[in-house]
Amino acid sequence: MRQTSTFARLLSAALMAGAATATFAADQAPANDPAPAPADQVAQAQTAGDATIASQAQAALQQDKDLAALPLTVSTTSAGVVVLKGAAPSADLARKALKVVQAVPGVKEVRNEIKVG
Repeated sequence: MRQTSTFARLLSAALMAGAATATFAADQAPANDPAPAPADQVAQAQTAGDATIASQAQAALQQDKDLAALPLTVSTTSAGVVVLKGAAPSADLARKALKVVQAVPGVKEVRNEIKVG
């Protein structure tokens, strides 16, 4: 259980470091470069938000003692739509994984691609 908590903490720290680096880099952009179009800014923010959601969902799975050992992966397609893939030995564990991911803030929809058996 302690190893799972360490993993989640390292994952969170890496995400925060990446966000800080991106913010610093944006602040250091040359003044004569034209600002990104609003649509580009929204797309960039959405992509960053989706990456954060996927990381938080993966960390939530790792924090659950029943799900941590399962080969489950989380990715996002767009705007809070999460794809949950992998394998679970039972339908109950697959449902539990789905509920854990649905509970992550920002998740609007989960596409369940878990193979049971």
